[in-house]
Amino acid sequence: MKKKNIPLNDLRARNQIFNNIYQASLDYKAASFQGKRCGRSYLLKLQKQIVDLGTDYSEDVAQATAQVSNLDCAMFNDDRHSSFTINSFKQDQQMAAEMNVHEHPTVVVYNLEGVDCGISFTGCDSYDLLKQLCTGQLNDEIVSEPNASVKKHPSTSLHIL
Repeated sequence: MKKKNIPLNDLRARNQIFNNIYQASLDYKAASFQGKRCGRSYLLKLQKQIVDLGTDYSEDVAQATAQVSNLDCAMFNDDRHSSFTINSFKQDQQMAAEMNVHEHPTVVVYNLEGVDCGISFTGCDSYDLLKQLCTGQLNDEIVSEPNASVKKHPSTSLHIL
């Protein structure tokens, strides 16, 4: 709201922004039901429209993005308003809450072999740091710091879950 100079006390604008974000989330979920690649393609193209080109989210933008993403548009339209999609989205939100995700971006990685723990990166924008974690290069630091936060990058917090 600050970026677009919309007054923070404008409830109509707040509600519209919330509804747009909620519907875009459901649309991504619906696109993902046609396959992970379809969902990823839809999300990347939608982000390009909204973030890069500054287009406001709308029904027309959602439909055009579905078409250029080669989705089955009839299925997409059925799924984006279905109770299954809504419930699936709610389950994703519950999982995020259980993992203590409170900020975006946050990456959560679970290792089921070797070191039995989960790690969350808040503000993770470093591919190299994520690669170090996934290849086991940070295992010694993780094991030596049980139930603690470890700073590894100026803007990233590593949390043991």
